[in-house]
Amino acid sequence: MMSDFILVPTGRIIKEYLEEYGISQKVLCKRIGSSERHVSNLLNGNTRITEEFALKLEKVLTDVPASYWLNYEAKYREQIARIEEENKLNQCDLNELAKIYRFNEVFKGLELTLFEQAIEMLKILKISSFDNFVPTYSDLKVAFMEDGGNFESIVVWLKICDSEAMLQNESISEVKFSKKTFLRELDILKKIALNENIERSIKNCRRFLNSHGIYLTFVEPLKNSKVRGALTLVNNKPAIHISGRFKTHDHIWFAIMHEIGHLVMHFNNHETLISYNNEDGYVINKIEEEANFFARDFFLSLDSLCYFDKYKINDQSILLFAKEHNVLPGMVVARLQHDGYLSFEKFNKHKIYLNKKYNMNQEIKIEKDLQ
Repeated sequence: MMSDFILVPTGRIIKEYLEEYGISQKVLCKRIGSSERHVSNLLNGNTRITEEFALKLEKVLTDVPASYWLNYEAKYREQIARIEEENKLNQCDLNELAKIYRFNEVFKGLELTLFEQAIEMLKILKISSFDNFVPTYSDLKVAFMEDGGNFESIVVWLKICDSEAMLQNESISEVKFSKKTFLRELDILKKIALNENIERSIKNCRRFLNSHGIYLTFVEPLKNSKVRGALTLVNNKPAIHISGRFKTHDHIWFAIMHEIGHLVMHFNNHETLISYNNEDGYVINKIEEEANFFARDFFLSLDSLCYFDKYKINDQSILLFAKEHNVLPGMVVARLQHDGYLSFEKFNKHKIYLNKKYNMNQEIKIEKDLQ
């Protein structure tokens, strides 16, 4: 809401000065060479104070510089515009907007009125009116899995992710992304993913990506978005956004590698690629399928799984296979489940779960052997 302090028209302040100086409106017109009608409109707030008039006025009211009148006029006009904006926005159904754009999730814990939440949401979306949402985002190119969820929720999540990316190390602005260099060093991520501390492995992954000019954010998804991750452009640099809907080491790393797959195979600096959760496994987009194969095979190739055709799957064989292939056991279990070797309720004790209190922005020192 607007402040209780309301500015009065600039002309009213000028009138007070004229009275103090003992100058009538007619005399002022003669001294500055303007018509009485024009001066009357200006003093009554019907006409904006111009630079020309302010410069003339400072010759008459010599103790007041032109800048004072121009600055006051600018503040007054801004306040009028904000009042008009508030009146227009209050004519909308704010409760409906709150439902569509998930105000209760985005602004949870903040003591903001519905109007203030609406204004903040416009800033998040970087649009001046909710009427501009569809024209602004209707051409958003998405690569998606079946039943992608609510589009407004997805866009709000994306813009929050973009804001999170902006908070990352400023030194990334000096790094130019090179796909050739990135691919040459990509296997370092296998070593990073070996860390059983999910929080630390994610942090180190982000630092590795930042060192290659790539943003990485980890932002909770909004209700009905069903988004798993996205690849977009922030400050002219690739940005990978992960929702972490599933709180296990294997799911998180699959999501990260899926977006990296898009980065090295499909990224063109224009499209935003969004990947959705797909519980039935059905992929309706070719590039999503390609990114899936890239992510699955990055840690364990399809050929390597033939090992389990010859040996009984048990705790010992899973641990032995994980050690031989330099991955965590949870990765092995996840791949076996996905490829149909195991049902999804089997051997989940080998998976590692993310701490719900994890804060992506906390400081974690990077592993020495990864520097």
